[in-house]
Amino acid sequence: MKIIIAGAGEVGRHLAKMLSREQHNIMVLDTNEEVLANLNANYELTTLVGSPVAIDKLKEAGAKSADLFIAVTPDESRNMTACILATKLGAKKTVARIDNPEYLEPANKAFFEQLGIHSLIYPEMLAAEEIVNSLKRPWTRQWHEFCGGKLILVSVKSAFLSSDSGKTAIRTFQ
Repeated sequence: MKIIIAGAGEVGRHLAKMLSREQHNIMVLDTNEEVLANLNANYELTTLVGSPVAIDKLKEAGAKSADLFIAVTPDESRNMTACILATKLGAKKTVARIDNPEYLEPANKAFFEQLGIHSLIYPEMLAAEEIVNSLKRPWTRQWHEFCGGKLILVSVKSAFLSSDSGKTAIRTFQ
């Protein structure tokens, strides 16, 4: 899958590292040449110095043939603009990092899709949800709900006592 990540800050670098391990064709676009050089040297990906809202740089990055365009700069308006431009250039799906939780309201979904922004992520809300879930279900490692909760995938860590040859041991499974 061809993925362009606009923004090599904390979120962009983390995404780039994770996705490059998955054998995707990753391009990271950012204005910070030093950060990009470090990424390029240590991971299986390509980098491009430039602004994610510059049409010529989006074309050079290959937005026309991108399966996924992810804009995760610290600036919400740049992320949204970059996604709109990438969609107009041919990117199949776009994701924008946002700072305004109002944008996540279901009534706004169609509006953003019409603009060319297919998904929105709000890192603070994702972190808060993760904390709440870990407090609700401390016995789980992971809890994922699909189809409105009709299908739930749970990962747990369990331990049991066994008594082999008179010795007691605790065995842990994940």
